[in-house]
Amino acid sequence: MPDESSLLRQPRLAAAVPPKLLLVAQSYWPEPAGSAPMMTDLATAFAAAGCGTTVLTARPNYPGNQVYDGYADGAQDSTTVNGVRIERLTTIPPAGGGMKARLLHEGVLHAGFASALAKGRVGRHGAVLSLCPSILSVALADRFTAPGGRHVAIVHDIQSGLAGALGMGGKAAVKAIRALERAALNRADAIVVLSDPMRAVLRELGVTRPITVIPPHVDADAVHPLPRPDQPPTALYSGAFARKQGLEQVLDMARHLAALMPEARVLLRGQGGLEEELKAQAAAMALTNLQFSPLAPKDRLNEALAEGDVHLVPQRPEGAAFAMPGKAVTILAAGRPFVATCLPGSALSALEAEIGAFLCTPPDEPLALAQAVARLLKDRALATAMGRRGRAWVEGNATRAVALDRYATLLTQQSHGE
Repeated sequence: MPDESSLLRQPRLAAAVPPKLLLVAQSYWPEPAGSAPMMTDLATAFAAAGCGTTVLTARPNYPGNQVYDGYADGAQDSTTVNGVRIERLTTIPPAGGGMKARLLHEGVLHAGFASALAKGRVGRHGAVLSLCPSILSVALADRFTAPGGRHVAIVHDIQSGLAGALGMGGKAAVKAIRALERAALNRADAIVVLSDPMRAVLRELGVTRPITVIPPHVDADAVHPLPRPDQPPTALYSGAFARKQGLEQVLDMARHLAALMPEARVLLRGQGGLEEELKAQAAAMALTNLQFSPLAPKDRLNEALAEGDVHLVPQRPEGAAFAMPGKAVTILAAGRPFVATCLPGSALSALEAEIGAFLCTPPDEPLALAQAVARLLKDRALATAMGRRGRAWVEGNATRAVALDRYATLLTQQSHGE
């Protein structure tokens, strides 16, 4: 979680924070990837600003397939950390990542959320933030909102779009998720998405409520540029090993990079349902320039980011309109460039044109990806200039203070407007 010294630097806000806030989200600290770091930072920032903050969440399990050690017995189901009250519910982690496993995971968890409300473990609040994924969190958050209160739904993933794009479930399942998204989001007072393409998708889905774009944010005090360590030129991927990342592109890229720049290495740092499959593929391809390692602990995040001279943000092109990788903003805060795989018109393509702090290559073209990585690894001046532009953009648009002020405004405003 954010350390106490960074919380003490919380700046004065233009908008008043609500007196009490409930955040309903299936992922939270100590989960190190996905939406958990961003939501943890937001919750602790609200608490530091004087808002009584409660988080309703799952026992931590992401991005692996089992509940973390020390949490499975429920001993840490009710705790307070950095001023945030955390209430955790049991779940069954989605081993394998298929639709049935995900539905079981989310169904068990959200039945527990409903029970927590019915039994008075967590009451109704005048200010509620919910996070999708899961859309069930958004649907239930409406029940946790007191009469006259404000419910703001934050959409990190448009689940129906991702399910359809990645071939998870049949047409009937995708249609059902789409109907649930439309109904749940249209009951919220306001909606936050991470990019303009995501807003357009929700409008096409039939969502009529006010939608605001707030990009992923980062604690820019905790994540900041560090000197390059003494190491071989390194391309780094850090995050979940899941289908939507399209990590098979990175394995093929590593093969091409070995020919373009033999002294370079590719480091895959993470975990998830595809870990063993990726390791087997890498071994079969005899990729001697590729290494795997676990995710770095929270207290080493900044140093771990500095290990990447160039970072990798691969995406499956089918799902690019339905999500925005939060890791991109964290990399920019660290003052490092990255190479993303994305199509024209996607959120990352638009951001590249705006700030010029990274490169985009077409999806499923590993040679082009390798050539872009090699270009940045060889041209230190270009990489440094991109890193500085990315850091400057974060300081003006994606810090904790900027995000907190915008969320506080949405939670306390009386009138609606996009």
